[in-house]
Amino acid sequence: MKKLFLFFLLISLLYPPLLLHSLISLEEEEKIGKEVLQEVKGQTELIQDQEILYYINSLGRFLQRYGVGFSPFNFQFFMIRDSTFNAFSVPGGYIFLNSGIFEPLETEDEVASILGHEMAHNLARHVAKRIETAKRMQIATTAATLAAIILGGGRAGEIAGITSTAIAHTKILAYSRQDEEEADRIGFEIISKAGFNPQAMVRIMERMIKLSDFAIELNYRYLLTHPLSQERYVYLRNILERSKDIPMKDQYAFSQDELYFKRIKARVKALSEEPGELLVKLRSELREAELKEKKDPYLRYVYALILAKLRFFSFAEEEMLKALKDLPEKAYFLLDLSEIYYLSGKYAQALNILEGIKIDESLPISKILNTKVKYLKARCLAELGYLERAYRLFQELSGEDLIAQDNLFFYYFGLLCSTLDKPGESHYYFGRHYDLKGDFRTAVYHYKRALSFLPKETKLYKEAEEKARLYERKGAKP
Repeated sequence: MKKLFLFFLLISLLYPPLLLHSLISLEEEEKIGKEVLQEVKGQTELIQDQEILYYINSLGRFLQRYGVGFSPFNFQFFMIRDSTFNAFSVPGGYIFLNSGIFEPLETEDEVASILGHEMAHNLARHVAKRIETAKRMQIATTAATLAAIILGGGRAGEIAGITSTAIAHTKILAYSRQDEEEADRIGFEIISKAGFNPQAMVRIMERMIKLSDFAIELNYRYLLTHPLSQERYVYLRNILERSKDIPMKDQYAFSQDELYFKRIKARVKALSEEPGELLVKLRSELREAELKEKKDPYLRYVYALILAKLRFFSFAEEEMLKALKDLPEKAYFLLDLSEIYYLSGKYAQALNILEGIKIDESLPISKILNTKVKYLKARCLAELGYLERAYRLFQELSGEDLIAQDNLFFYYFGLLCSTLDKPGESHYYFGRHYDLKGDFRTAVYHYKRALSFLPKETKLYKEAEEKARLYERKGAKP
């Protein structure tokens, strides 16, 4: 009897109370999460910038490892190209961030706070609880409704197939104040355990309270999906005041590099906003800074990124070189220069820089940077005709967890395999590309073509066969 008591005590400590409630199963949650991901992929543009994706997913894994510990979810993070401020988690550990969420955030602590809060909603199974309330809702309708919430209430009818049932359920699935307070408390614990400064959560809330009256005009959609109240703010302040050993300054617990965070934020800005408008704005700000004889290398850095995005490569190269003169000597800034050389077709120059980049292996971000260096090297080698060397690098990278959601990686790998006359692998990797894009009919076509060439005993054959069957059962026939 004593052993049984100890067993249940251990379970109660390991699993948050809500996980023990009779809700929809974890398998159902995973199914809904995948359906939502498909809906979102089909309705909007997900940012595919490797380094940004690597960063938010690596930061999320860091929080899971050091702040959560045990979790029934394998968290995955995605970024929607949308300049409004919003974040939302759905069942199964799928978390979506709008690219605009980075604009008002000033430190890595604050990004960690947003991620920790969204992870907390999953761990407390808030959406699962809401779905259980609406048991008659079909899985597909649930997914469409959640996608509508993520992408904005104004498009709810369009995304959910203009079904009054789905639109009505958006209110059922919205978080309550109690949900938000619980997510604040759990999120506070997560980021504190992971070594971040939880004061960042209070700073964000203070900013949101100031903006709350103008939420609709300013497109702060986060305030519409995450109810904000003075009581919530007081609740979080009380938690903070009762906590001991709170750091006095910002903590870059994951990257250990304030400049790296600032650079990631700059990259998000360049990808988030409309490039033509941003170019005009930055040019004006640079001219004003020059008149005041004030140098702002980060402003010039973003300007160079936008020029490259608009394919003004010679100007982008010129501006990046100017920015590098005043920026700290960091390997990741050279990586940006090599990327501009690559995009402009100067493959030998890009490769020369990449082969000279030295990454501090002791830093947590070394894996992110090494992965990107290898990827760019592989692309340069392929363009320069060193196909076998490029193939070996692509093959080495294909098993990296950071690559798993990068559809462009699999597209370029498919092209390389086609050039090397490896049709089975080529179709398989094209299948992975379209699979990640959400174009499941085209993915099935390539997976089935791969089966015609790949040996049956190989891992790729088995994966292609499994994927083709899965999507065909869902009606995605080529």
